[in-house]
Amino acid sequence: MRILLLLLSPFASLASQESEAPETVWVESPKHFNCNPSEISFKDSISISLGESSFDELAIFRESDKTWLFLVVGGAPAEMNSLMSPSELKSTKVLSLNSETTGFRWEYNGYNEKIFTVSGKYTVYNSDTLESEVGGYKCDIVVTGN
Repeated sequence: MRILLLLLSPFASLASQESEAPETVWVESPKHFNCNPSEISFKDSISISLGESSFDELAIFRESDKTWLFLVVGGAPAEMNSLMSPSELKSTKVLSLNSETTGFRWEYNGYNEKIFTVSGKYTVYNSDTLESEVGGYKCDIVVTGN
């Protein structure tokens, strides 16, 4: 038994080192990235203000069903209805999202769907590379009503 523990100890050390990897940093900074208003109903729209240091990609995470919906991404799949190109996003100062805005489910056999479909919390993310540890800006929206 003692030999088995000695053999396993390097693996335990390796596992603890892996779990200490730095988390992706998502900054809430209304000066650089702001959702206004932060609470809407289904019939309302939300304005997202992007500062001078805006990034190339934009996605929303819907808390209720843990779904990622991408709006702007480099190398988008052909079937994705992008809100705009990454270069257009980078030069945009304000964009608006409403009940008709769609995002692309970033998963196997992904598809476009309306973003605001249920009440609850939504988090908007802006980064140069969303699927990485690069990080970027985020802001939260709460959708109320039916």
